[in-house]
Amino acid sequence: MGSFLSLTTRLSLLFGVTMIGIWSLVSLVLIQSLDHHFDQQDQADIQGKLQLARNFLATHLQGDGQRWPLLEEHLNDALSGHGSHYILMLDPDGRMLVDARPPGARQPGLDHLPLAMPPSDSWQQSWEEQGIVYRGLAEWEDFGPSLPWPGAPERVLIRVVLDTSYHQHFIDDIKRGLAWFTGGIALISVLLGWLASRLGLKPLRELASVSTRVSAAKLDHRLSLAQAPVELHAPIQAFNAMLDRLEDSFRRLSEFSSDIAHELRTPVNSLMMQTQVALSRERDADDYREALYNNLEAAERLARMIGEMLFLAKSEQGLLTVQAEEVDLAEEVDELLEFFEPLASEQQLRLRRRGEARLHGDRAMLQRAFSNLLSNAIRYTPAGAEIRVEIGRDDDAVIVAVANPGPPIPAEQWPRLFDRFYRADSARQSATDGTGLGLSIAKAIVQAHGGTLSVHSDEHETRFSARFPRTRPPGASA
Repeated sequence: MGSFLSLTTRLSLLFGVTMIGIWSLVSLVLIQSLDHHFDQQDQADIQGKLQLARNFLATHLQGDGQRWPLLEEHLNDALSGHGSHYILMLDPDGRMLVDARPPGARQPGLDHLPLAMPPSDSWQQSWEEQGIVYRGLAEWEDFGPSLPWPGAPERVLIRVVLDTSYHQHFIDDIKRGLAWFTGGIALISVLLGWLASRLGLKPLRELASVSTRVSAAKLDHRLSLAQAPVELHAPIQAFNAMLDRLEDSFRRLSEFSSDIAHELRTPVNSLMMQTQVALSRERDADDYREALYNNLEAAERLARMIGEMLFLAKSEQGLLTVQAEEVDLAEEVDELLEFFEPLASEQQLRLRRRGEARLHGDRAMLQRAFSNLLSNAIRYTPAGAEIRVEIGRDDDAVIVAVANPGPPIPAEQWPRLFDRFYRADSARQSATDGTGLGLSIAKAIVQAHGGTLSVHSDEHETRFSARFPRTRPPGASA
């Protein structure tokens, strides 16, 4: 079928052709069965009439040759009401002795009489004459050594012929009926196929309709599985999952745009306000120098935020290059703990490392990731508590966990903690000079090393666990 045909048309035609093929096969078997049945019935009928002729022959030929006409009369009486039977008796010389046939009819098949047939053989034949199919059976009746009368033939050929036109008319009527029925089935099959295809493909039309309604502002449309056939469940589920991902991505993008505008507004407003204050009246050099230092701090915060956003953009595009080397995690963590010790002491916090392991990775990137996790833990740990860094390994991974006590984070918020500028709740939005990108960067670095970063939080502690494969990171350069 050409590509210009719709799927509904193709399925309808395929359904119709299949039904016609099946019905044609059934019709062929039916016609052949009828032919076989009538053939068996005709054979039995002819055999019966042949035996009848023999019985009449044995009964009526006990006298002289003048009894042949009487035998013919009796056979005609016996065949009365059976207008499709013909009985012919011949002597070995081909002289017609008995010609029993329906009134007004002539004996068929006189041009191919089996006179040369051996006495022990039987002759069966079907032929068509003037549009009528005949079946014939002929056998010799041998009188033996004692002739029934002087001059009687030694044997008589008895031929019984059946006119099968009645059966043929019946089969022809059946064929015409089947032909009309086949046409009706073809039409009905195409219509039913069209209807079934329309109903079956309805979810695809709904999919197209939903697709046309989807936009950045309307991503809440979904296809229902309730009325869809099982075969379409997988593509419908995949389509709905795609819409879920798109909706989540657009939502995150919208929130990110709002968050970044909020985060950038603070340093920009600070720059503007300090500049406006400095320019509001004449000041001495020290005042201007202090205003410039304040502006420099705000600009550095802006530059740091922009740099971190560029880093995340490169990680999302797979452009981060891991300079792999063997790293002693215990040594790197101890350096970070020593670096954060003054800040922790200021907030009356204790830092402790437990365990050790070695890992192939980028030393600078790993320091940055662990630094962000420690900075986050220090920011949200209450005074007098302890922050633990636990290093361990299992059969196929190296695990670095940073655990700290503090207010629990609801489980539904765990996946979003790694979103840019996301904070779990107002209780965790303490005054901070952070950019709100630390956890996002930590996750990007762990993923660049082929690992995963997860979080678990309860009433006792919040734990961030980085799991690294023990093999060389994918895409790492030596």
